[in-house]
Amino acid sequence: MRINQLSSQQEKYLNELVTELQKDYSEYKVTQIETRRFDVNYYHRVLDSLLQNGKELSSVQKIGSSFKGKDIKLIKFGEGEIKILMWSQMHGDESTASLALLDLINVLIKKKEFSEELKSKVALYLIPLLNPDGAKEFERRNYQEIDINRDALRLQTPEGKILRQIRDEINPDFAFNLHDQYTNNSVGRTGRPAAIALLAPAFDYDRNINEVRERAIKVCVEIKDIIEKFYPGVVARYDDEFERRAFGDNFQKWGSSTILIESGGYFNDFEKQEIRKMNLIAFAGSIYSIANKLYQSKSVDDYFEIPENQRLFFDLLVKNVKVKKDTIKYIVDIGINYTEKYDSLRRKYIRHYTITDIGDLSTFYGFDTLDAKHLKFEFGKVYIKVLTNFRQLEKLNLNSLIKNGYTTIIYQGSFDKIEEGSLFDRMINTTKLPQREPKRLLGHSANFILKDENDVIRYAVINGKVIELK
Repeated sequence: MRINQLSSQQEKYLNELVTELQKDYSEYKVTQIETRRFDVNYYHRVLDSLLQNGKELSSVQKIGSSFKGKDIKLIKFGEGEIKILMWSQMHGDESTASLALLDLINVLIKKKEFSEELKSKVALYLIPLLNPDGAKEFERRNYQEIDINRDALRLQTPEGKILRQIRDEINPDFAFNLHDQYTNNSVGRTGRPAAIALLAPAFDYDRNINEVRERAIKVCVEIKDIIEKFYPGVVARYDDEFERRAFGDNFQKWGSSTILIESGGYFNDFEKQEIRKMNLIAFAGSIYSIANKLYQSKSVDDYFEIPENQRLFFDLLVKNVKVKKDTIKYIVDIGINYTEKYDSLRRKYIRHYTITDIGDLSTFYGFDTLDAKHLKFEFGKVYIKVLTNFRQLEKLNLNSLIKNGYTTIIYQGSFDKIEEGSLFDRMINTTKLPQREPKRLLGHSANFILKDENDVIRYAVINGKVIELK
């Protein structure tokens, strides 16, 4: 009876903990970094400052160097019997969890009741940035151009060797392998984006479940329940095909119950700050659950009920639009996604939207969707004059230009006075474009107009943004 009573109290505290972190996240968020791209040295300065504030709770050590000699650090909290290892950004362009780990450290420092209970039950080890060379360039691979997550067997990367060495030294009971996935993934066919995908990796080709993997599966269910308390229907299950070269699969094989967390996409969350919050409540809640063995009550069957991760989202989906090829007219859907590219004039990365699919896309979803029934597609026009200063730009009547079918302006001046994300900003291309009519939709920039049967422009799509003309 006393055990049941204690468990009930712990369940209640877990609920209160994650509810507070979700509700009062601004109190725990480390606001010095709020973008996916950041300077690695600055990240370490922010981390060191945090750890200095909580030096009585933690220890930090350099555990090695990247191929280019950048420090790789290990932070330890607690002296408990249950050992948990978490590592992030082994892929340099997957930084969401690295920021959430800063927030977790801040929670451990600020929430004394939480950290006091944990430190006697768990030893928590954090490697917040495993691939600093890749992170510096915001590239997946390390400086050797090797995917560290496919180097668990050969160990040809210094970063992979460090992770294996730490695993052997600590022999963690639980391991959290923290990544980002494509933002265009969905939770099965529910029409919801997969903000988080979870996986308890297989340890063999037959995908058997032993005691080690079963623990990981139950922790995944705990995480799913925690996140979907606040964000219903955003958790998917990642494909569990065995990858013999990968660290997660081998950690499971080596005896550490391993949980993969993939941060995906969410509505209007380009910098993944809402998903960062989801990571924090997942980390804090699951660590508390592991410390008090609450996850043991979860069901393996519930894990396999989580819808599978599928790539079924577009950033913009334009449905039922009439297009013309030669003299033939037909109806298609148009799928639009963005990529990021560096613009030397703007001196930053920008989102560039392109048409990535056309045809019957009725089985897909869009973060934004426009039904263009009874409307016809035309490529937008490029303003013929190349502008070189802001004074020329501000003289333009953008509404008039759009109503006349213009969707692109060539501008090669200063961007100091141009608001990011404004209509000016979206219409601008800094590279001169050919004036001839494009022959293909696929791969073309998402700059076009939609006309009604009377040739009146009803909508313009300007670098992926829908503009409705009244």
